[in-house]
Amino acid sequence: MAGHQFCSAVDQPKRFTENMAEQIPGTILVVDDDEGVRRVLSRWVSDMGYGVKTAGDADTALEIARDSAIDVALCDIRMPGHDGIWLIDQIGRLCPDIAMVLATGLVEMDPMVTLRHGVVGYIVKPFNREDLAQVIKRGMAERKRLQAQHRGRPRMLSEGELDGFVASTE
Repeated sequence: MAGHQFCSAVDQPKRFTENMAEQIPGTILVVDDDEGVRRVLSRWVSDMGYGVKTAGDADTALEIARDSAIDVALCDIRMPGHDGIWLIDQIGRLCPDIAMVLATGLVEMDPMVTLRHGVVGYIVKPFNREDLAQVIKRGMAERKRLQAQHRGRPRMLSEGELDGFVASTE
């Protein structure tokens, strides 16, 4: 899928998305550099009935967001390399209809972070299932709102998407 931006179920054929919706209510991307945290969060999310994709760093997460239908991205703030704030900015730019949840060890978050477009909330370590379920539910509602908001708007084509098309100026 090199050069292809997926980002949204809006661009998929209707029959495919209807079948997908019957099977899984949504897909959550869990991003954390700690493998143990990723494993626990993935299991909890899966137990809630959602599909799960995981990434151990921001760059891998961004590739997954580009190539997969992600509804909510659950992002650790502090990671080596690019951090979670960089990641939410990139996802917001490239895939603006993905809702984002931040995971942090901080009890209070800076409003400059939590008020970014698409961010629906944050959960504080140590996590518990109830808080996770509530914030994912909020994220799924925001995902639907963002999809409706972006539906019908022109989208930016990714590199190579028009390869093979010929335009005439006559």
